[in-house]
Amino acid sequence: VGTGFTDAQLGELKAMLDANARADAPCEGPVTALGAAPLASSAIPEAASITWVNPVYVCEVRFREWTPDGVLRHPTYLRLRNDKHARDCDRQGWTVQTPVETVVEDTVKIVAPIEKTFALSNPKKIYWPVERYTKGDMIDYYRAISPWMLPYLKDRPVVLTRFPDGIDGKSFYQKDAPEFAPAWMRTVPIWSEDTQRDVRYFVCDDVESLLYIANMGSIPIHMWASRVATLEQPDWCVIDLDPKDAPFSDVVRTALVLHALCESIDLPHYVKTTGKTGLHIMVPLPPQCTYAQSRTLGELLARVVLRELDEIATITRHVTKRGAKVYLDYLQNRHGQTIVAPFSVRPLPGATVSMPLVWEEVNEALDPKVFTMKNAVERMETMGKDPVRDVLGVVPDLQAVLMRLGGRL
Repeated sequence: VGTGFTDAQLGELKAMLDANARADAPCEGPVTALGAAPLASSAIPEAASITWVNPVYVCEVRFREWTPDGVLRHPTYLRLRNDKHARDCDRQGWTVQTPVETVVEDTVKIVAPIEKTFALSNPKKIYWPVERYTKGDMIDYYRAISPWMLPYLKDRPVVLTRFPDGIDGKSFYQKDAPEFAPAWMRTVPIWSEDTQRDVRYFVCDDVESLLYIANMGSIPIHMWASRVATLEQPDWCVIDLDPKDAPFSDVVRTALVLHALCESIDLPHYVKTTGKTGLHIMVPLPPQCTYAQSRTLGELLARVVLRELDEIATITRHVTKRGAKVYLDYLQNRHGQTIVAPFSVRPLPGATVSMPLVWEEVNEALDPKVFTMKNAVERMETMGKDPVRDVLGVVPDLQAVLMRLGGRL
């Protein structure tokens, strides 16, 4: 891997590898690709130019593809994986061809699936005092809604907001997975510039992981826009319509103007409630876009909307300077920023949830407070299809979209 690290990182890596240097190769050659002939002798580096090391460290690498020779094309270093052991790594698409006569039956090891269990704690504790909803009610809801919710959470770092004593008690954010988390609970280390260390984020890939997080007292679940394998490439651009002191009717009007704009430039877009008083407009992005590009797209869309709605909407970031206007927040499109996941419960009276909508529902009759953890599952079962799910797979023609948007600008 020849890129993806700074000079300082390269020096640190060299020092680590020098400490594990060895005279001979820890593997046997020649190098071959799956189903291919061995590399030509001219393609194998001279032994004198190689420094062999013990395979101790694991790193994560982004690459374009495997070449016919079984080499990575355009590899880029991402990070060391301290949560992985070298002995647990397998080559993608690679099988070891073992002669039949050397197979010994009693050496075959059957690996049992990991049992993902944990003890539920205080399920009868009241989390919503007015409604008398308990922590157990919330866990039951997350179990029931998991088929709809997990597609959004899969492979994404999540941030927790824990309410150990319910919505009227003290709360705190938690990014770092605690040391006592079970071994089966997936985590991913991500470097934090603020703390100058790796933060070990939870990743919710299955219902057990979701319920474990809920059992920790996390009521809302916030997620990154990017996945673990493509941390710098978000899957969507989001514009958060935040009313603060503005009436919700202004949020609806702003959303409909943005909806008309996106339709006019053939840009796919989806809408959900935040679970509070706002709306999230989500635009799917190709996986090669950066956070900076996503943020720029969001700003361009917001500025066009403001031409029509300057009297009720704003992009002014400072709260005290916004007045009673709807804030078109496109600045959430950056590394490490999160939004509340669809179907996530909010720590508010009524146990409201962030609910995916069809655009026909965005009108003067819309009331975000009617969507709660008591009716969300029934609503989705009745609808049969999540109207926002396509944000995870649709790939718009951004070049054509930007040409049309440029015409509007």
